Amino acid sequence: MFGIGTWELVVILVLALIVVGPQKLPEMARTLGKTLVQWRRSLEQVKREIDLDGIKEEVARDLELDELKSTLDIRADVRRALDELERESLQAENKARDPKAIAGPAVEENGEKNAGKLETGIDQKNTAGRGTENQ
Repeated sequence: MFGIGTWELVVILVLALIVVGPQKLPEMARTLGKTLVQWRRSLEQVKREIDLDGIKEEVARDLELDELKSTLDIRADVRRALDELERESLQAENKARDPKAIAGPAVEENGEKNAGKLETGIDQKNTAGRGTENQ
């Protein structure tokens, strides 16, 4: 326990017997035993407190990590939203530059109708003009 060998322990016991005497030796042994028990309890309590401090530190670190993870999750969500907005903005810009995309299929239909009217109008004017000239 304390790094004391068997012979060293025998020497310590013989010296204690000589110094204290045979009558007081059992009383001293009890006192020494109680003191050792108190020291062990104190050491165990200190170990528990150290372990509790370690656990508290780990919990605090875990909480900080959780907060950082949530912050990173929020940043990722914001980044995704910004990317989506940028994509939509580019699509809108490209549509704004393309007149056919702005006007859409209605212009194509109206364009064909107008083209037909123009041809019809030209034909009617030509026929009307010829008819008046003949008369």
